[in-house]
Order: sequence, then C-alpha cells, then structure tokens
Amino acid sequence: MINFNDKIVFDNVTLRYEDSVHETSYEALSGMSFSVAEGEFVSLIGSSGCGKSSTLSILAGLHEPTTGSLIIDGKESHGTGKNRGVVFQHYSLFPWMTAEANIAFAVRQAFPETPEKEARAIARDYLEKVGLKGVEAKYPHELSGGQQQRTAIARTLAMKPEIMLLDEPFGAVDARNRLVLQDLLLDVLEKEDTKKTIIFVTHDIDEAILLSDRVLFVSGKRVSAEFDVPFSRPRDRREVFSSTEYVRLRQMLMNSFYDTAEENEEEEYEAREAAI
Repeated sequence: MINFNDKIVFDNVTLRYEDSVHETSYEALSGMSFSVAEGEFVSLIGSSGCGKSSTLSILAGLHEPTTGSLIIDGKESHGTGKNRGVVFQHYSLFPWMTAEANIAFAVRQAFPETPEKEARAIARDYLEKVGLKGVEAKYPHELSGGQQQRTAIARTLAMKPEIMLLDEPFGAVDARNRLVLQDLLLDVLEKEDTKKTIIFVTHDIDEAILLSDRVLFVSGKRVSAEFDVPFSRPRDRREVFSSTEYVRLRQMLMNSFYDTAEENEEEEYEAREAAI
C-alpha cells in the first residue's frame, strides 16, 4: 500500500527498455508501486530478473520511468541528486586514487565549498568509522574485497545523503566478510547523527531479515508481498536468528520464492504448449 506522505513513493511505475537495432522492447517493471517512510530500512528481495535492480536504477535517477512516477519528499523526481547515495555490488572506487582520496573527492563533489584539507579529514574520520584506520594511503588494488566495500560505504556516508540505495553491496565478498559487513552496517547506521532512509537490494533472506524494518518481495516485475520485520533496534544477530519470529518470517519469505518458482514453471509450460 502506498502512503503519499512517505519519503519515497514509487507510483505505478513501468520501465521498458527499447532495442532500436532489433526493434524490440523488454519490460523490466510493470505497475511497480510501494512507498518508504523517512528513516525506514526496506529490503527488496526476489528471484534474479524480477526487477529489483531496475527499481534501484530509477530510484538513483539513472533511468526514467516509462510510465508512472518516482516521488521524493512530495515532488516528482527526475535524474540524480545529492539527496541519494548509491553503493553497488562491485566497489566502483577510482583505481588511481587512494582510499582517502576516493572519499575526499566524493565529499567535494557533494559539497564543493569544502576545503581539500577538511575533505581529507572527513575521509579519515569515515574510514575509521568503518574500521579502516591505517589504510588511508592504500589504493583499491591493495585492499581486500571487504575493505574496498567498506571504503565504498564510507564514501557514501561521508556525502551525507538522506537516502541510501544499496544494490547487493555484499554480494561480491566471501561468506565471512559478508557477516562482518552486515554487522558493520548495522553498527555504523545506528551511530549516524541523522537516520537514513535505506533501500537495500539482496537475494539473501537472512540478510534482509537482519537488516530491515520491512521486506518487499518482488515478482512479476512488481511488489507482490510485503513483510514487517518485528525486531527492535539495536539488533543482535544471535538473538534475531534464535527467535521464533525469525523462523516464522523466514518461512513466509521462502514460501514466496516457492510460489514464484511454481508460477514461472506454469508460464513456461503454457508457452511451450502454445508453440506446439
């Protein structure tokens, strides 16, 4: 259900990619609608190709809806903006800049009046917040995958966006670092002066439950179900995962995946029958 007073409103959005060379089109989103309250952490979860990343690309201003509207703070939004920060799965750091310089550059892009010395100090502060004190002078190729993603998160936080968009940010790291980064994100966000509004794309059910206030299940290129996460903050991983509420919520999300798989099998069968 949409609340038009929320921070973010995705109102009946369709996104169609056109291929002018082959004169074909592909519909990535079809009537996608949801809203996110200010300060809320919402995860989008669903099978590959369901439209999660396309949704995030519209939220980031990288694509315009074919039909429908993206509304932020009560106004229709077009293009990118300093009010949104994005963390991608692949770290997207400038390889020719040190960790400190990557963050300082982003700070000066967001706040051009910031002196270089102050931007460097902000960069060092955020590197320390994500547990990377001592790597300021290292280049991305000298950092592990987990360290690169911490730097990317620090860079986004240093830009002080009201909205954070995270697209599978832990998908490219190993299992141990994924757990570390999840706990780090929970900890850092709790300590931020201003609570962020966050939309988080993931395939991982446990990750969605641990991090989110609400989980939106995407199938059929739209939100097909939503689930409130009943755990208060701050959160402890062991307490969450040992609770009966977690078991119940996880099963409901798993059932959504099973139902979607059965629907896809039925559609494929019908398409094959129609082709005979």
